[in-house]
Amino acid sequence: MRCWVTALAGIGLCLATGQGMRAEDRPSVDAILLRLQQKNAERQGALESYTSERLYRVEYHGNGGEHHGAINVHVTYTDQGAKHMTVVSETGSKLICDRVLRKMVETEQESSDKAGRLQTMLSSSNYNFEFLGEEAIDGVESWVLRVVPRVENKLTYRGRVWISEDDFAVVRVQGELAKSPSWWLTRSSFDWRYARHGEFWLPESSAAFSHVRLGGDATLTIEYGGYQIVTQSQAGQTKAEVSHRPSPVQIAEWGSVK
Repeated sequence: MRCWVTALAGIGLCLATGQGMRAEDRPSVDAILLRLQQKNAERQGALESYTSERLYRVEYHGNGGEHHGAINVHVTYTDQGAKHMTVVSETGSKLICDRVLRKMVETEQESSDKAGRLQTMLSSSNYNFEFLGEEAIDGVESWVLRVVPRVENKLTYRGRVWISEDDFAVVRVQGELAKSPSWWLTRSSFDWRYARHGEFWLPESSAAFSHVRLGGDATLTIEYGGYQIVTQSQAGQTKAEVSHRPSPVQIAEWGSVK
C-alpha cells in the first residue's frame, strides 16, 4: 500500500545519545539488512494469507474550494506476497476517487507483485543506506536507517526506516516518493507505521500530506480494519481435515451397513 505526504517542518528524529548499544557492539548496516531479509522470508513463509478492510480518504483544501473522497477496499494477501485489492464502494468527489484514490490502490497492488517487490525491497541493490541511530517506536527498540534510492521511480522512496532490534521487522517508514504516483500531485511524502500481530508485522496507520498541481493541499489517511490471519500451519491442518473427511458417498455407504 502506498500513501503520500509532505513531512511537517521542524519535526526531527530524536535519536538515542549516550544510551543503547555501543557502536562497536551493534551490527553493521549490511548485517541489519541481511537479518531483515532473512526474517521477512521466514515470516512470509509462515503466513498463508490475510484479509482486511480499509478506508482510503482524501480531503482537499485549496483554490478549488474544499472537496473530499473516500473508497472502501477489500484486501486479500496471499502466501506468494501478492495483494488483491477490490474497491467495494466510494463516496464524495468522483475526480478524487477516480484520479487519486483508485490510482493509489492500483499502485499499491502493482508494488506487491514480484517485480514491484524487487523494486521496493530494502536491499543494497535498490537503496543506499546510512545508519542514523536508535529510537523506541511505541516501546519497540529500533535501528534507524536513512535510505536513498539508486533508481527513482514511483515505487521507490527516500527517507528513514525503523527496524526492530528484537525480530528485525520494519516498524516505521517515513519519507517521500522518488516520483509522484499521480498527475494530481506535485510533491508528496508519507509516514507508514506497522504493528505486531502475533509473529507478523502488518500496516497499522498511514498519513500523507501532498501539494496538488492545481493549487492547494490534500490530506490522505488510511484506516485499517481488523486482520483475519491464516498461518501456514493452520492452513495445513484445515487441508488435512478436509482430506480425511468422509465424502457423502462414503457416509451413505457406512450408513447402509447393518
